[in-house]
Amino acid sequence: MDRRDLNFVLQNSEITDLKDVYEKIKAEQNIKVMQEPNTQTLLLPVKDPISEGEFYAGEVLVTTTTVEVSGSKGWAMVMDDNPELSMMIAVIDGCFASGLYIDTIKRLFSAADTNICESRNENNQMTNATKVNFELM
Repeated sequence: MDRRDLNFVLQNSEITDLKDVYEKIKAEQNIKVMQEPNTQTLLLPVKDPISEGEFYAGEVLVTTTTVEVSGSKGWAMVMDDNPELSMMIAVIDGCFASGLYIDTIKRLFSAADTNICESRNENNQMTNATKVNFELM
């Protein structure tokens, strides 16, 4: 488990599990909000496979939050206008940086990562089912 992956994986976790961990941390730790949840847009870079250059395909709406938990900064960026999710992930990220609740966070991460893998496998199977074998036509 890598801290860089934490933000993406937790966005795909069960919201009730995420909220339970957040509420536990909130009750037991001092959380200092450094930047309230803030919506903004980011340009989405895309690599052109022909010219190998990059261009911007459009904008993406995100919500970012920065907190401090036990002297360590936590940060989150989530897609769409979702301040509650951004705050929960930022607090969990701050705890991870502080070395707090590591086992709980790892369990949450593992469950979410498993769900992501299962979802990708299902999507891949549906995509593979639509393949056409032109040699048989």
